[in-house]
Amino acid sequence: MAMRKISLGLNGFGWANVIYNQPYDFEKILEHAVNLNFRGVELFGMPDNYPVEKSAQRALRKRVEDHGLVIASIQSLPGGLGNGHPASAYSMCRKDYIKYIQGTLDVAVTLGCEAMGVWAGELFGDGPNELSVANMVDTYAHCAALAKDAGIPLVLEAEPVQQVNSPEVWFKILKGVNSKYLRALCDFAHINVFSRQKPLELLKQLQPFIGYTHLAGNDGTCTKIESRSSTHLALTEGGMDWKAMLDQILVGGYEGWLDIDVWENADPFGASKSSKRALDAFLAGR
Repeated sequence: MAMRKISLGLNGFGWANVIYNQPYDFEKILEHAVNLNFRGVELFGMPDNYPVEKSAQRALRKRVEDHGLVIASIQSLPGGLGNGHPASAYSMCRKDYIKYIQGTLDVAVTLGCEAMGVWAGELFGDGPNELSVANMVDTYAHCAALAKDAGIPLVLEAEPVQQVNSPEVWFKILKGVNSKYLRALCDFAHINVFSRQKPLELLKQLQPFIGYTHLAGNDGTCTKIESRSSTHLALTEGGMDWKAMLDQILVGGYEGWLDIDVWENADPFGASKSSKRALDAFLAGR
C-alpha cells in the first residue's frame, strides 16, 4: 500500500496566536512537522499574510521544501473580510470575491499547492436564503473555472457558523457547480456536528465530492469562544469514532491529503502530536 499523504494544518497555530496570544514561530512549527514525519503543511494566512511578491512566495516555498516538506494546500479568507462576498446580492461584491480567489490561486500556483480551501463567509441569521444560495452557485462556478485554469481544485468547507451552514446548502452548491475543480473539504468535527454524531451516512453522501480532509476529534459540540464553530480536539479525544469515518473514506477510494486540523485548540502542538501518532497507528494497522 502506498504511503498516505499526511499534512499538518497551520491554522490552529495561527489562530492560537490571535485568540490565545501564543507565540507564532514558523520555524518551530516546521520542525515540529518534520519530527512527527508529516509530508506536508497546509498554510494559513494569519498571523502573517501570504507574501505579495513572487520572489517572497518562492522564498516561502523554498523554506518549507528545505525541511523536506511540501505545501499541500493554502487556506483563503472567508468572504466578507474585505475581499467581497460570494453570496451577496450585489454583483460588485461577488466580483470582488472572484477577483480575490484569482489572486489567491496565483499564490497557490507559485507555492505548488494541490488544493486551496475556500469559505463562503460568516453566517448571519438562520442561514442563506434561496437567492444567496443561487449567488454562491454562480460565484463558485466562476471560481471553479479559474481553478481549472490554475490546475488547482478549490475545496469548499461547510461549518455551522458559515454561509454554507448545512449539508443541504453544501450539496446544492457542489451539485450546482458540478466541477471537479470545486470539491468538498471534509472536516471530521463539522461532519460529526452536522450529523448529530452519526457521521457515516453523511459521509456516504459526501464521498463523491471529497477533495481534501481535516482530521480532528469532536464531542458533538461547538466552542463558546471566538469562532463558535465545531470543537476541534485531538483525534484521541471526544469519543467520536474517527477510525470508522476515515476507514469509510479510504475504502471509498480517497487518496488525497489527510490533514491534521487543530483549529482553535488551546494546545496545537500537543493536539497535533497525539493526533499524528494515533493516525500513524491506525494506518499501520489497516
